[in-house]
This record gives sequence, structure tokens and C-alpha cells, in this order.
Amino acid sequence: MKKILMILAVLLAVCLTVCAVSADDSWSFNFSSSDSSNSNGGAMSFENGKLKLQDVELTIPDGFEENQSAQKLAEDSPDIKDAKVSVCQFIKDGKEICVKVFFFDDNEFTNLKPVDNEVNKTISGINGVYDANKYNDNTPTFRFIKDGKLVEVNAPDDDTLASIIK
Repeated sequence: MKKILMILAVLLAVCLTVCAVSADDSWSFNFSSSDSSNSNGGAMSFENGKLKLQDVELTIPDGFEENQSAQKLAEDSPDIKDAKVSVCQFIKDGKEICVKVFFFDDNEFTNLKPVDNEVNKTISGINGVYDANKYNDNTPTFRFIKDGKLVEVNAPDDDTLASIIK
């Protein structure tokens, strides 16, 4: 009888612990395999010059090193209401590449129109909007829609920009 009571007490303690931990917002016991959400916690990988950020694949030129301290995954976007953003930055000899992917959990970007100094442009066969100096640092920025996500690439020059998007 004592063994049964001891087992029940241990099981009760385990159940209470799991309930308390799962009530905390920083823990998730979601076992769903559904891909209905674009954010799914933020997906990022960088191997052999291939960057995959939120399922958008780009090519980072040789020699650029990932700046992991600048990395953001599926954070609330300060630029686009109700959107999330994932960011990766790469550095080589004082030059930077910055890739941002904006997305909604329950919606998609469908069209893109030039704002401020942007112009419609096609780079590497992809239609988007281009700004030669978006961040006032004499570097080009290209934005385009891919699979319902808004992709923004800022690079040191136009040739580098084209090689990333290809």
C-alpha cells in the first residue's frame, strides 16, 4: 500500500510540475505539425554560402562572415504593423550585407509599390523595388515578394546585390 501511495505522490508531483511549466509563456508543448503559421518560431540556416531565412533562399558571396549578434528570428517588426521580421547580417572588410524577411502569421504580402526614392526594377529576373541609397549610406537596397513574404536585401553595391538574389 505504501508503494502505491508513493507512486501516486510522485505522479502527482510530475503532473503539477508539467502543468506549472506549460503555463509559463516561454514554454510551449505544441506537438502540432501544421505549417499554417509562417513564423513557426523562426527558421534560419547558413551553410556553404547559402542563406535560408524563413524558407527564402539567397546566396551570400564568399568571404562574408555572419554577424550572429545582429540576428533576429520571428520578432515583431518595428517597420510593418502586425508583421514579424527575421534578420541576418554579414560583414567583410567593413562592408555589410543585411537580409530581412518580413511576414505575417495569418496573411501574405501580395503587392509591392515604390515608396520614397524607390523605383520598380528587375534584378536577376526578380521584380521588386530598388533604392540606391535607402539608408543614406550609399548602398543599394532591393525589396521583393517571395512566397507571400517581403524580402529586403541591402548590399555594398549593385553587383553584390544581384549575386545575392540569383
